[in-house]
Amino acid sequence: MTKRSKVQPNRYTAVVMASLAVLSTAACKHDPNVEKRKYLQSGIRYENDGKYKEAAIQLMNAIKVDRNYDEAHYELAKTYMKMGTLMPAYQELMRTVDLNPSNLPARIDLGSMLITGGIPDRALDQAKAVLAMDPNNADAYALRSNIAQKAGNLPEALGYIQHALSIDPKRSSFHSTLAILESESGNDSAQAEEELHRAVALDSKNTSAHLVLAVLMEKRGDRQGAEQEYITAIREAPKNLQARSGLAGLYLRMGNDAGAEHALQQAAEDMPENLEAAQLLKDYLVQAGHADRAEEVYSGLVARHSKSVPLKVVYARVLIQRDNYAKAQTVVDDLSKVSSNSPDVQLLNGALLLHAGRKDEAVALLQKSAKNVPDSVPVQLLLAQSAKLKGDLSLSEASFREAARLDPSSLEAQSGLASIASQRGDSSLLAQVADNTINLHPDYASAYLWRGTAEANQKQYDQAEIDFQTALKKDPNNAIAYTELGQLRLRQQKIPEGKVLLEQALVKDPNELSALHLLITYDLAAKQPEKAIARVQEQITRSSSNANLYNDLAILQLGMKNATSARDSAKKGMQLDPSNQSVLQTFAQAEAALGETDQAIAAWQQWSNAHPDDASAYVMLGTFEEAKGDSAKAMDLYKKAIQVKPGHPVASNNLAYLMIENGDNTDLALSLAQTARRAMPESPSTADTLAWVYYHKGTFASARDLLEDALKLDPANASIQYHLGLTYGKLNDKASAAVHLRKASLLSPNTQTAKDAADALAKLG
Repeated sequence: MTKRSKVQPNRYTAVVMASLAVLSTAACKHDPNVEKRKYLQSGIRYENDGKYKEAAIQLMNAIKVDRNYDEAHYELAKTYMKMGTLMPAYQELMRTVDLNPSNLPARIDLGSMLITGGIPDRALDQAKAVLAMDPNNADAYALRSNIAQKAGNLPEALGYIQHALSIDPKRSSFHSTLAILESESGNDSAQAEEELHRAVALDSKNTSAHLVLAVLMEKRGDRQGAEQEYITAIREAPKNLQARSGLAGLYLRMGNDAGAEHALQQAAEDMPENLEAAQLLKDYLVQAGHADRAEEVYSGLVARHSKSVPLKVVYARVLIQRDNYAKAQTVVDDLSKVSSNSPDVQLLNGALLLHAGRKDEAVALLQKSAKNVPDSVPVQLLLAQSAKLKGDLSLSEASFREAARLDPSSLEAQSGLASIASQRGDSSLLAQVADNTINLHPDYASAYLWRGTAEANQKQYDQAEIDFQTALKKDPNNAIAYTELGQLRLRQQKIPEGKVLLEQALVKDPNELSALHLLITYDLAAKQPEKAIARVQEQITRSSSNANLYNDLAILQLGMKNATSARDSAKKGMQLDPSNQSVLQTFAQAEAALGETDQAIAAWQQWSNAHPDDASAYVMLGTFEEAKGDSAKAMDLYKKAIQVKPGHPVASNNLAYLMIENGDNTDLALSLAQTARRAMPESPSTADTLAWVYYHKGTFASARDLLEDALKLDPANASIQYHLGLTYGKLNDKASAAVHLRKASLLSPNTQTAKDAADALAKLG
């Protein structure tokens, strides 16, 4: 009989257990319920540890496994709320309640968020739904109390919170709410303090109780007690920024500026990932007059927290505010490596691109950012400003409107719309923006100025007077109000009174250039250029760092044929503000007037190198090269301008003219001239160029019509007279041809145009 080998029991057990383990692992790996639960638990752990970004990633992974996983949606909502991203939180709460209507805590959270969002009716729906399922739900009564408080019904709010306390008397937050309501109702503050002490006794980590207690203590003069409550709140909740800012505010009211700054700097140190904490310190330093130290403070913070994106963002803002663009660029480049898609980083990049004159790139970047974060008001505002600088008023208006829709109270958005309305001369839009702003901000003086301007434009002078005077009552030192009143007097032909008001505007603000320019206009009309120059020089003594004042002085000096002084004044303006293109233009004109065309070209070339996307720089360079007689180089520069900004009207116009003069492609010249004319339909120059193209294509009647129209706008233009004379010659109207050719000679003696006109006149016979 053959013996069978016997398997050892312990070996057999090990084999079976190993097989079962493999099967179990495989089963778990492919079981979506196990997988989603694993992600959920991981997300909750991260959330509890305060690692909200990591928590969100894990919770979204759980939802990817099961899109209807209501527990994950709820935890994700709570994570978003802790991150301060309210819109995604709201969406997740809505999804949670939709998937699981019996999730009462989610309904309570959703109701609280609806109250914050200003939709109390829908919040009440949630509270009623909870009470329908659980009539003794204390949180639902607390929610109803909050709704009643927001509606201003304090007795009802007190009733609901007291009922919530009758159900759950040991809920610390309910005692806090009761204390706040008693305080708002004007009840004895001692009773409110007693409730707060109960709240703290029940839960020492009830930060809101400590904060309200601090306010009440300070109100009754116990600042030391208030300070201790703030310190306790910070100890219990180190990440609570309200506690930090409350302590800083207390120190400021106590005259302890050093303590306030220390409290805010410590907040930035302890919460390096909190952008609001980082920004709060900057705002304090600026408002306290310590902007000069802000750069040093944030340099140190960034050095100690080298991975903190919020601190670097605010550091870059400080650098930009202090015009330290080179260093700001370095910081933003570093940020872009790790957070290129952050709206805050894209805003910084947009601001730097604008400063560099790269308006097209700034607009493109901000449009992309607006698409990624459509509810960002700062992105919409900077996009609007960038588009306006680029000359795209349609996009600018649309972006300002979107910013106003997202935040109807935004004065920056309303001011932007008012600026566009003024630029377009759209009194209807200006009045509409003014009315909207006054409804929201009845004490905002500028809104009355907008409405008054719209009324004055429509010759409703009495109403305009009322609004301008109202603006002055709201803000007695508002220089623009004096300017607008002065303009109104000028329109009413009350010249002396108007000039007095304009001079008052300059007393209020030496940089109120609109008032200055109106006064200069009257000085020049009275043939008193010396008085105009003296007026500008007086303003310079009062505001010596304003580059625009030096530009005004240089322009007046050019008008007086004093090119040397003009050049020196413009040069001073350029030193004060190297980014001021108007001053550069005046400087170049002065150099050209002195016969230093190469110096003018060098100045514009330097600008062009620094601002490669500025098409106007290439146009100016082309103009100077054209004046030197280098048509080929001028044409190349005009082409470069069109390459940078397709359809640039001046570049298109000048290039078309030179192409005709040099015998180039007339069809292309026609297309360019038509582009220029469409963009500048009232310009005599574009009419002259297009007519000259028609002339060379043999379309003489069309050329004549354009030139006649141009001559009405600029009868002293020798080029137009010459071209019209030649055109009439082709139309066999020798009498008219002779008249215009003679005028061309008289208007430009000793020039090539005069010589050409004389030759043409001789050929008429």
